[in-house]
Amino acid sequence: MKMITRGLLMALLTVGCVSRFPMGLTQQQWEALPPAQQAEFQAKQYAIDEERRQADEARRMEQARVAAETARAEQDRLQQVYANARYGDIVHVTVQGGFIAYAGKRYPYEPVSFDLAKGETKQVAFYGRGLRTIATRYNARLTEDGNTLFFDDSSRQRIVLVNQDWERGQTFRPEGSQNDVGVAISGMTFFVKFKDLPGGPQRVIIERR
Repeated sequence: MKMITRGLLMALLTVGCVSRFPMGLTQQQWEALPPAQQAEFQAKQYAIDEERRQADEARRMEQARVAAETARAEQDRLQQVYANARYGDIVHVTVQGGFIAYAGKRYPYEPVSFDLAKGETKQVAFYGRGLRTIATRYNARLTEDGNTLFFDDSSRQRIVLVNQDWERGQTFRPEGSQNDVGVAISGMTFFVKFKDLPGGPQRVIIERR
């Protein structure tokens, strides 16, 4: 009986089938076991479940630790970038005009402006105007070379703004996008310009008399 039970146990562990009875047993298999064997199988199942729970918890904790460590390292990197930035490392972006839309309704919004450093990704908040309004966020990312800005980066409709004249400032009028919570933007004007920082081009001021 012990050899049969052991063989059945190994087979069930190998198959890994899902059942409401311990060790993946079917109702017929479970009811065929004597009470002592049922208790043994239940104890083994409890042990397996606890081992899996502990392993899952350990994985979650490790993933959280790695994510927090990565976030801290990125925050430190960005602090250094902003503290030591030279011309071309940071762009200033303004967004205005158009509207945000949700559930078939359009909402005016407060104009938005933000800075973005090379390799930085940040969430940009949009706040509607009026009593009945909406607020939402979009991810914005500047590439490592500082020449391409992705707005609503996680969306398949993301907006791509490429540097052609960010030194003097460049205006973009993209078609629009929609973020992962279904809030769309449309008709907006984006203005992108390199932030005035050390190392920028020398500008000659001509005075008229």
